[in-house]
Amino acid sequence: MNKQKLTTLLVFLFLGSIMQAQSDPMYNSNNEVFTEKRYSQVQGSPYFNKEWNKGSLYDVKDQVLPHASINYNGETGLFEIREDEKTIQLNENLYNRVEIMVDGKKQVFVNRITPVDLTYYRAIYQSEIMQFLEKFESTLKEEEVATYGASSSRSKFVNKTKYYIFRDGKMKEVNRNTKKLIDHLKSARLKGYVKKNKLNLKKDEDLVKALAYYESSMMKNK
Repeated sequence: MNKQKLTTLLVFLFLGSIMQAQSDPMYNSNNEVFTEKRYSQVQGSPYFNKEWNKGSLYDVKDQVLPHASINYNGETGLFEIREDEKTIQLNENLYNRVEIMVDGKKQVFVNRITPVDLTYYRAIYQSEIMQFLEKFESTLKEEEVATYGASSSRSKFVNKTKYYIFRDGKMKEVNRNTKKLIDHLKSARLKGYVKKNKLNLKKDEDLVKALAYYESSMMKNK
């Protein structure tokens, strides 16, 4: 092979490597890959959704990366995607928002509520004034099991959900019980609106209606 042909070949190989690097999706960078079934011997599940669903990952530049199989792991506090036999745990520094379609409804998860808070919350309600957020957590615990006079232990996931209102730069944990949430917001108008429309604030649709009304009534008082 003469020098000119060798140079041409090297140029093509170099360009090919650049194109390959550009085509590799961002979610294959700086993430942890698992090939084994980590939770096969554990009772329960640490995942937010029972099924893995289609969704979109939005990076720090707000560029979207669609994917066919996404779920949130409450034990690690991270999102994961599935590809073939692999589970890829995503780096939370790379994605500020994740949207997942479940039964025709969109779930929106956000992090960096404050610039240093790399915690994912499900955003149930968002406006310029306030955000109502859900935090799903899963803890792996050992429990004793008695079997025919003998005892043994088994691993089990225990899940819990917390709710927060983020407003005026502050995060406040709240109770989602209808009466307690209305008491927290201290609005007689909201109380009347919820009662008149028979809203149950444990339902996302009713909560969104109530908070939108709450904000509009606040603006009227200004």
